[in-house]
Amino acid sequence: MPLLHHVGSLAGGLRLRTDEPAAGILRVRVSSRLTRANGMESSVYLAGSVLIDTGFVHARAAILRALAGRAITAICLTHHHEDHCGNASALAARHGCPIYLRAPERRFDEGLTALKAYRLLWWGTAAAYAPRDMPPAIETAGHRLRPIPIPGHSATHTALFDELTGVVFVGDLYLTGGATAVMSHENPYESITSLRRVAALDPTWLLNGHGLALARPAAALLTKADRIEEAAARAVELHRAGLPVAAIIRRVFPRGGGRDRVLSALTQGEFGRACFVDACVRHAAATAGATAAPPTPAPT
Repeated sequence: MPLLHHVGSLAGGLRLRTDEPAAGILRVRVSSRLTRANGMESSVYLAGSVLIDTGFVHARAAILRALAGRAITAICLTHHHEDHCGNASALAARHGCPIYLRAPERRFDEGLTALKAYRLLWWGTAAAYAPRDMPPAIETAGHRLRPIPIPGHSATHTALFDELTGVVFVGDLYLTGGATAVMSHENPYESITSLRRVAALDPTWLLNGHGLALARPAAALLTKADRIEEAAARAVELHRAGLPVAAIIRRVFPRGGGRDRVLSALTQGEFGRACFVDACVRHAAATAGATAAPPTPAPT
């Protein structure tokens, strides 16, 4: 059977539903057969006439249908990964609106020019688009979105904090509460700072890029930051003591080893606890003593 048929079959079985996770926010939740198996549905949000993220390209037709007839005056991307920017080009063309991205010159730093096979299967290749740098604020009826830099997972990663409602859109900053596996390009120390920066906003709701809606998330964000910090310190300590990566992983993460090995194999080594250990060791010297969050910029 042709490879394209297999890809189409795995990326098929699309499901889409809409809801309102917080007042005045439309959420479009979409998944394929494969992303459901991995627990990674994609979420697109519409706050007034501002669209936050655009989903993955395999779901393009479904997302375009779901948003047909709605006013979209701007697209804000939480970051330049294919499951978030996949349909930016098509939606911008349809609605004649700009696409905003923080640090757009950094968007080719993280592997999107040569996706590994699993990413092609799960999400597909995003069409090229021409982003503008994120403005200081984006206003629409009932919402005033302030970009908050949250690097760590991505150099372009940006939270969007609605100063009128307290809702914060965080992309992939917070997926689970633990010190988790990371992608090979990530910087866990930057993620610690970013988690604390968003917690300082004391949001009413946290909405992430994969279906999570969390009320009053500040305590959860701080707990996750503390857990990453503790795991990173332990990983670096064990590395300096001369332990190999496999032994460090067993000490730092005593449970869930089987699932981690499966995920690492599925992602061709691009995601996993080994990447966490490697990232901590690589970035430890440069970030020692620099994990406290800087003051949150005052509203403008």
